[in-house]
Amino acid sequence: MDKKGQMKIQQMAFVLVAMMVFFAMVALVYFSIRMSGLESSAVSLEEEKAKELVKKISSSAEFAFGVTDCPNCIDLDKVLILSERKSYEGFWQLDYLEVERIYPYGEGICDRTNYPDCKSIKIIDSENYGSAVSAFVSLCRWESSKDGYFKCEVGRIIASGEGLRNE
Repeated sequence: MDKKGQMKIQQMAFVLVAMMVFFAMVALVYFSIRMSGLESSAVSLEEEKAKELVKKISSSAEFAFGVTDCPNCIDLDKVLILSERKSYEGFWQLDYLEVERIYPYGEGICDRTNYPDCKSIKIIDSENYGSAVSAFVSLCRWESSKDGYFKCEVGRIIASGEGLRNE
């Protein structure tokens, strides 16, 4: 009689241990699936943060075109002067910031000697930056030929995605 009672106790203990192992394995599978989704969510949030920052930068006073009928335009002349000032490198807390002309485009990096027949203006440049995100903008400048007029072109502003520093 005692042996049957002991056997039932051992069976119950074995079933309890087996159930604990089973639920632990289920929990491990659940958390591994949950953690893999967490990494992709973090990357997606980082990219979204960078896109919002690019939109915010393109509408800042340092980039804004002064004409009232073009609120989303970037003043290309201002950007060229801004790229020569190294004091702005820590202003937006970025590792990489560039304004690029899409159409019509020239060749190379812009400076005072080849402006406006160039392709891009690098404002902040470092060797170690993450994936870059961009937003399309209108690039406007003053064209002094033919009595002067404002000339606008298609461009984009590019900032690094992983290079954003947290404050």
